[in-house]
Order: sequence, then C-alpha cells, then structure tokens
Amino acid sequence: MGAPMDFDVRIERVLLAHHFIMEPRHDMEGYLQGRGMDGLVCPITGGGEYEFPDRTRVRLMPGEIALIPAEAAYRVRAADNAPFEHYTVNFLLERDSLPEWAARSKMHILRPKDLSMYLSRLEELVKVWGRMRAGYRMQARARLLTLLADYLLESMTQNLDLGAYNRTLPAKRMIEARYSEALSLKEMAQSCGMCEGSFRRAFAQVYGQPPIAYLLNFRIEKAKELLLMGLPLEEVAQRAGFSDANYLIRYFRKATGMTPGRFRQMV
Repeated sequence: MGAPMDFDVRIERVLLAHHFIMEPRHDMEGYLQGRGMDGLVCPITGGGEYEFPDRTRVRLMPGEIALIPAEAAYRVRAADNAPFEHYTVNFLLERDSLPEWAARSKMHILRPKDLSMYLSRLEELVKVWGRMRAGYRMQARARLLTLLADYLLESMTQNLDLGAYNRTLPAKRMIEARYSEALSLKEMAQSCGMCEGSFRRAFAQVYGQPPIAYLLNFRIEKAKELLLMGLPLEEVAQRAGFSDANYLIRYFRKATGMTPGRFRQMV
C-alpha cells in the first residue's frame, strides 16, 4: 500500500544523546515551562510517569518509544518505585517540518514491532555522541534522521484509518494520472462517491493536507523532474499542470523556497 502521506523532517542539530537512570522518588521539573527542544525517549527498564500542566498523566514503559515536541511542558518521575533507565536524544527541528499529527501531541508514543532495532540504533547514537570524535555531531544527526524516519513511518502505518484511505484512494489515483488537467474538488469528491466536505476531511486525515494542496505539491514534484530534463519553463508549466510560467514560479518558490531557475542551477 505504501506510505499514506509523505514527511520530510529537517533536523537542525542534536543537543544531547545519553543513557540515563532516574532513581525512584526523584522528580525532574526542568521542563515545567516547556522543553524548548524535541526529544526521543526510550525506556530500557522501569518506566517514567509524565504529568502535564492540565494534570494529565502518561506512563512511558519498556517496549515503547516517545516523541516529545519542544512545546510540551511536564514533570517526570520514575514509576512504581523502580529506577527509570532510558535513552534520551534531544534535538532541534525546523518547526514546520514535523508532521502535524505528531507536533500537536503532548507525547506521541509508539509500540514498535521490532524494539531491538530501535534500541540498537539508540545505543550506537549515544556511543557516537559520547566519543565526541571529529564529525560526531554530523554522524549523530544522520543516525537520528534514520531513526526518526522509521519511527514516523511505523507510527503512520499503525494509526492509518484504512477505511478513509480506501474511500479516498480513487481521488489519489486520479491526481497521479491526471495532474496536468484542471481537476476540481467536486470532480475528485465524485470519484470517491462522497460530498465535498466529507471528502476534504477524509483526504486530509489520510494524507495530512487538503486534496488541492496535495495536487499542487504533486505538480511541483513533476515540475522538478521536467526542469532536470532541461525543458523550457513554459513547457514545464504546461506539462506539470500550471496555467503559465508565472504561476509555476510563484508556487514553486512558495513550496521550495527557491525559483525554478535556482533549482535547476543547484542540481
């Protein structure tokens, strides 16, 4: 079936990667005003109890991994009077690159199918960070990027609403086959046998963006391929589904931060 939606998390830098043991009856209150940095936490033994400002309490136990956004505020203590042994990686992201479903969570918890793989990668990341040899920050960032990619993909697969995916699949296939045409929201909704409002909500739930935005971003990816073929800008616009070169330039800059000409020069 493939990934239901795409993501491209951009890590600015790793701040800390360590193996830590929190002793029982010890409260850590350093994040009561917010973390200020994103984090991955993976218990090894014991567990942690996280209390948020609204008095919500969440337990993180062995067999789980948590992604905690920078905005999260909480106190944490060892659960059940047992030491809380865990790996922690703190890092900075470009704020708009974290998927919305993960960013809005106080603490997103995954129970991975293969925990040993995550533990092995975290152990290696912590070792790289601790050795502090030349290039260790870059190596740590590369390892974390791979780890996060697997975490996010597995999380999306577990949380995917298969009913919504199957209902909106005809529209996705329509976009991929007819992206260069003037497709309307009404036409896409009709292909799925849904009213426009229900279709828009279901599509955004599955793909993380409204259908028209998905169509425009799909066109941008096709435009990139055509630009690399050396075609004239007007032809790129026409074949990718944009009304003219000016519209392509405006939306390309909005989506990528650069003009089509600049993109062509960089690759």
